Amino acid sequence: MESLSDLGYAGRLRPVGQTLDNLRIESFTVVTDDDGFIVRDKTRNRAQLTPREKTFLSELSATHSALKAKQNALRLANGIFEWHLTGADIERLDKAGRERRRDNEQAPDSHSMSQILRIIGEIVDQKRGRLISVSKNESLVTVDYLTSTGRLVSENYTLPTIYNFWVGSYKRRATRNPASA
Repeated sequence: MESLSDLGYAGRLRPVGQTLDNLRIESFTVVTDDDGFIVRDKTRNRAQLTPREKTFLSELSATHSALKAKQNALRLANGIFEWHLTGADIERLDKAGRERRRDNEQAPDSHSMSQILRIIGEIVDQKRGRLISVSKNESLVTVDYLTSTGRLVSENYTLPTIYNFWVGSYKRRATRNPASA
């Protein structure tokens, strides 16, 4: 089995998207960090955390260093729902997602955050870019990345455009390996 770091951004962003799906967050920013990603919920008029979000943060702080847990708690105290996912967190989330998919024979939801982020990762991987950030607001996804020459590029994708990429990617995976599409 490949390690998560061998999967490129597509493989590393999908578990981030699965987390956003589970938390029902549709407006967000994901920023690359030295050892993973920083994820910020951009939901408007947020009054408080949902029980699902509280549970997630509790599980996350149990696996993080005291410093990371403290940083997450300070952000939360300032009204910012933002958390850090380390490489180990992403691998754990990816493994849990694989287990869920193994038991579920239905086709993936092309409009889920996991599939949207997977496609964005594939786009950056195909361009051999280095991801800086991904933001989604309503039906627009903005991707910032560095090219192989070091030039900063910012691209916007609508959800219908991402869906078209998704269909092509799904067909390619289905042709290569019918069981893993």
